[in-house]
Amino acid sequence: MSRFWDAFQHLEIAQNRRKSGDAQIDAKTALRSIDELEEKVDRLSLLCHALFEELERATGFSETQLKEKMTQIDLRDGRKDGKYDPVMGADCPDCGRQVKKTRKNCFWCGASLQPLT
Repeated sequence: MSRFWDAFQHLEIAQNRRKSGDAQIDAKTALRSIDELEEKVDRLSLLCHALFEELERATGFSETQLKEKMTQIDLRDGRKDGKYDPVMGADCPDCGRQVKKTRKNCFWCGASLQPLT
């Protein structure tokens, strides 16, 4: 009986070592993805700052106006959540209700919607 138990324990240990190795690989992959995303966010932040400074210099468009525009865009999907959802928020030309931009017809009234170009 002891041999069976030992064999079982060795099998469990081997399986757990394999799972541990897989988890380490997954963690390293996730960390690489996080690093890549942080780099992209940093580049986009730099780009946004540069674009806004040029816009402000060239047109006088103020930071207050920019914040107002950001709020308008944020609310297009019906939620003020600080996120941009390009799929939601198209207004139906007939009934005015918000519809997914990917729809060809309004969900509510059936009106034909202009395709995205």
